[in-house]
Amino acid sequence: MATIGRGVRCVRGWRIALVAVIVAVCAVGPAPAEALGSVSAARAVDRYTPLVQSVMSKPRWFKDSAGRFHVVYELKLTNGFPVPVTVTSVGVRDVARRRTIETLRGSELTASMTLMASPTEPATTVPGSGIGVVWFDIVVPRRRQLPRSIRHTLTVAVPPGLPVPTRITDRGGFARVDRRPPAVLGPPLRGPGWIALGSCCDGPHRRSIQPVNGKLYLGQRFAIDWNGVDSESRFLVGDPDLNTSWTFYAKPVIAVADARVVAAVDRFPDQIPNHPDPVTLPQADGNHVILAMGHGRFAFYAHLKPDSVRVKPGQRVRRGQLIGLLGNSGSSSGPHLHFHVMNGPSPLASDGLPYVFDRFRLSGRIPPLDDSLMATVNAGEPVSIDQAGAGARRRELPLGRDVVSFGPD
Repeated sequence: MATIGRGVRCVRGWRIALVAVIVAVCAVGPAPAEALGSVSAARAVDRYTPLVQSVMSKPRWFKDSAGRFHVVYELKLTNGFPVPVTVTSVGVRDVARRRTIETLRGSELTASMTLMASPTEPATTVPGSGIGVVWFDIVVPRRRQLPRSIRHTLTVAVPPGLPVPTRITDRGGFARVDRRPPAVLGPPLRGPGWIALGSCCDGPHRRSIQPVNGKLYLGQRFAIDWNGVDSESRFLVGDPDLNTSWTFYAKPVIAVADARVVAAVDRFPDQIPNHPDPVTLPQADGNHVILAMGHGRFAFYAHLKPDSVRVKPGQRVRRGQLIGLLGNSGSSSGPHLHFHVMNGPSPLASDGLPYVFDRFRLSGRIPPLDDSLMATVNAGEPVSIDQAGAGARRRELPLGRDVVSFGPD
């Protein structure tokens, strides 16, 4: 009973506080005669918009392995009220063409929205003074349909009993789309059987906003964790707790472009698969290499095998040159190559940029990584590969669970 009593007083408290704020704002004294016209005009349009919209980073695009075009960005929603506010719909308008190109509501909105600090937990209600994020991935079939600029229409529900409408619609979140083509790269690996896990736009990398050096960054927006299978479609043969049992462990990792090495770290041990030790922030990338490719683009390779890095800072490398071996160092629970492109030399304090591979062959897709598939993997059994849509690809980015083959480069 005491707890309920405190809760009731708390609810009354925030309502009283919000009413006081609204009354204080509205209780404006008389304005000078010469300013009455402008004041009246301002009062005619001023209204409360509980969630303040802002696009976190310039929207950018890429072409996927199904031939579709994606526009990827994040809409940040800051709650300026001391009460929870629920988003009921959000639309995206192509400003130049004057038409709505995306509307999220219901289950689609739930799947696309979270609180900033809980990116894996769907949430359409932003608590008082909280921040929500809508993770946009707008897909269009043709490049000419990519918008040049966008604006959002946000509809929210406010708790009843306040001197504001319970339903408020606001237009905001204007942004210009970066229409420049994504970087065209060579492969980071050689040969067949490579599986793109966590690729844009449905993996954990997509939502890994990091508060670093006083700013928010999303360097891994377009990152891929490269795993692989052998000629019999097996991830591993033998003990799953041994790195050497994984069929793609210690495979060559190569430069995706002519570039200059800006970082090359090779001092961390491999983790034990499925039993990783905790790591600190400086240890998270494990053994890694960063290449400056020019035009403000940097390629990042992480979790390389100990004592395998073949390059040094300041060195010039050529596309296809060996830079290290695939490993399991740093913040990693199993062998893989983490790869992404960013606009600065820091994997954390940078913005993730889109990229495509100049050519590869799509072999198919593996099933979702549920418990059943993981049991198959750990038992050393072949995974099924759906070969629908298989074939040669040019200047595209593999999607999550795509199985691809890279040439010898």
